[in-house]
This record gives sequence, structure tokens and C-alpha cells, in this order.
Amino acid sequence: MNVETPSLLDLILNFYGYYVPFILLAIWAPMALIDLAKRKIEPNKGILWSIAIVGLPLIGAGIYHLFGKSELPKWFNYVFVYGGIAILVIMILLSSVLKY
Repeated sequence: MNVETPSLLDLILNFYGYYVPFILLAIWAPMALIDLAKRKIEPNKGILWSIAIVGLPLIGAGIYHLFGKSELPKWFNYVFVYGGIAILVIMILLSSVLKY
């Protein structure tokens, strides 16, 4: 019986590829809801955004931060939103390209 051990790169890609979406969810969704609560928008829009953020947490919160006219500081959008999307895309590309 021949058992192969995974390489360090495989372990890193599997670890971060698994946890990056959860980390983004833990950052994006609460910040989107906090920002939404602080903004003064019409109630119907607020309810729809809340449903989108809670119903589809990663996608809804990401769309809110990208297109919802978030009033969070620009550095937050650059670091956590665009940086998070870039890391997620890089992890997906690396894990798909570097598989056996």
C-alpha cells in the first residue's frame, strides 16, 4: 500500500482555500449590516439590502460593499473587499492549476 503525503503547498492551498470564504463572511456581513444601520436610506431599500446580506451572506455582503454606496472608509473597501476578492480568486486559480 502506497500512501502519498501532501506537499506543503497542497496543505497551504487546502487550508486557506477552505477558510478564506469564512473569513470574508465574518468580515463583510457584519460590516455591511453596521454600515446599513448607520446610513439614512428609505426603509424598502434597507429591508432589501438586509435580506440580501442575511439571505446570501457572502454574495449579498460583497455586492453591498461593491455597489451599495457603502459609507465605510475607502481603505476598508480596498483592503477587505477588493483584497478579499483578489485572495479568493488567487486561491481558486492556484488550487485549480496546481492540482495533479
